[in-house]
Amino acid sequence: MNRLIIVIAFILTINYAQGQEGKLFKTDLFEIPSDKFQQAAGFTFKIACDSKENIAFNACSLPYVYFYNSTGMQIDSINLPTTKCIRNMEFDEYDNLLMMDNDETNIYRYNLESKKLEVVNYSKPEDWFKMLNHYFRNFDIPSIPTYYSNNDYLQDFYFTRFPYSYNLYLNYKNGYIYQTHYNFIKRISNHKTYSNLRKADYWFSDNLTPKSKILLIDDEKQTVVYYDRFYNLIYENFTNSMLFVNPALGTNSEPARFDYCTNIKQNKIYGIGGFNKKGIQICSWSF
Repeated sequence: MNRLIIVIAFILTINYAQGQEGKLFKTDLFEIPSDKFQQAAGFTFKIACDSKENIAFNACSLPYVYFYNSTGMQIDSINLPTTKCIRNMEFDEYDNLLMMDNDETNIYRYNLESKKLEVVNYSKPEDWFKMLNHYFRNFDIPSIPTYYSNNDYLQDFYFTRFPYSYNLYLNYKNGYIYQTHYNFIKRISNHKTYSNLRKADYWFSDNLTPKSKILLIDDEKQTVVYYDRFYNLIYENFTNSMLFVNPALGTNSEPARFDYCTNIKQNKIYGIGGFNKKGIQICSWSF
């Protein structure tokens, strides 16, 4: 009888967890030894994932980017011609890795198959997005109203040499662009230019800032997953104001600046689930 009660309670617990809207399920993928990086504590980690689930990883202490397959085997590495940290890192639609140096002077493009590294001058914020995919290249990005910043009042790691910036997310399922602002997301459904936005294209939330990084969007359900500066993966439903906070980091993680991403399939989140003197835990999250 007691065994039956325990089994029933276990089944109910599983069903409850599966039924929680916004709950993400974490999968441990592999661990990178911390001693691979000099003075890794306190630095910035960057991560990107391609369509084959190969992971690119960088620690700000070294100008190296390491490539791992989904089982954790290192398959490549590159030494960038810079001494600065990487500001942005993301795979383009052809699985080339794009990396921007922290001075915002160059974009590096690396082809994992040919091992070719290209250097492209970075002259304005729009350049980064136009290199990512054909949707941004065919869109008039300067037509999007954006926000201007005063660098005298920005924290060092937010500093930018440009007076303005964009926080844009491309939904590969429908080609729509989403722009994150203070307290709202703008949904841009026109594929050529910014125009004809309706009231329904503004999704409001008290939790959003221009630095919130969108990771997943379900446009039909109007749900979004993004992460905040406390490294929570936040699920938000803009039709019913439902909010679910998924802590990304494990307990007792060492302090650092962590990163999370998705790939062109946009069905999982990849990032750092924990960091200590032993290793850096690479994980994925999905519904």
